Amino acid sequence: MASIKEILDSTGNRQHPLPEQKWKYYQEWHHTVFFHWELPVYFLEQYIPKGLKLDTYINMAWVSLASFQVKNMRHRNLPSLPYLSNFEEINIRTYVTRNGIPGIYLFSIETNKLIEVLLTRLFIGLPYEHATIKRYHNQLYSENKKQNHLLDIKIVKSKMLKNKTELDLWLTERHSLYEICADKICRFDIHHQEWKLRNLEVKIHDIRYEAGKYTINIYPDKIHYAVKTQVLLWAKRESS
Repeated sequence: MASIKEILDSTGNRQHPLPEQKWKYYQEWHHTVFFHWELPVYFLEQYIPKGLKLDTYINMAWVSLASFQVKNMRHRNLPSLPYLSNFEEINIRTYVTRNGIPGIYLFSIETNKLIEVLLTRLFIGLPYEHATIKRYHNQLYSENKKQNHLLDIKIVKSKMLKNKTELDLWLTERHSLYEICADKICRFDIHHQEWKLRNLEVKIHDIRYEAGKYTINIYPDKIHYAVKTQVLLWAKRESS
C-alpha cells in the first residue's frame, strides 16, 4: 500500500503536470478488467461533444469497457464508510483530447448501489446509472435493463505484463476525465501510479453495450487486468 505522498511523487506516467489544487477524493480500484475495441472514427466522431477532439491511435479510434470494484472511497478530510465507500462500477469510454491534454470521455457509467447513483451525481458530478452487478468468485454479471446493457464473464487466470507496448500505455495512462456540465466542458483530474497491468485469460459468456454507432457485442481486440490501483481525484472544474 503506497502512501499519499508516494502516489503524488510518482508522476513519470503522466502526460501533463499534477493540478495545483489539492486532491479531493481517494479511492481504490480492485480487480480492474479492461476490454478494448479498435474501430473506425466514423462510429464515434459525431457523438463527441463540441470542444473535445476524438483521440486516435494510428488513425483508428478505440472504445473500452472498464469494470472494477471501488473500495475505501472517501473525501480528503473524512474516513471511508463501510457501505457507502465500496461498490461495483462499469463504464464505457473512448479517448479524447482538449487543448493537447489527453483524457477519456464516458458513454455510460454504472454502479450496483442506488445510493451511489445519488451521491456521485450530487457530490462528484458524474452521471451514474444503476445496474444489477453481481460478483462471485471469478465471475461477474451485470445487467442494466433500461439501457439494454449486459456483461457476463469469468476470469480464468492472469499473468504479469512485463513489456508494455506504446498502445498499452496510450489506452491506460489517462489522467483526465471530460464531461459536459451545463453546456460547458468540465474536467476531472485523476492521478495514480503507473498501472501494474496483467494479461488476462477470460471467458465472455455475453456482452452488450453501445458507444455512439458502435454496438459492443464481440470479443475485444485487447484485454488488460490489474489487481489493485490507488487513485486520487480532484474536484471537477471548467476546462479552459
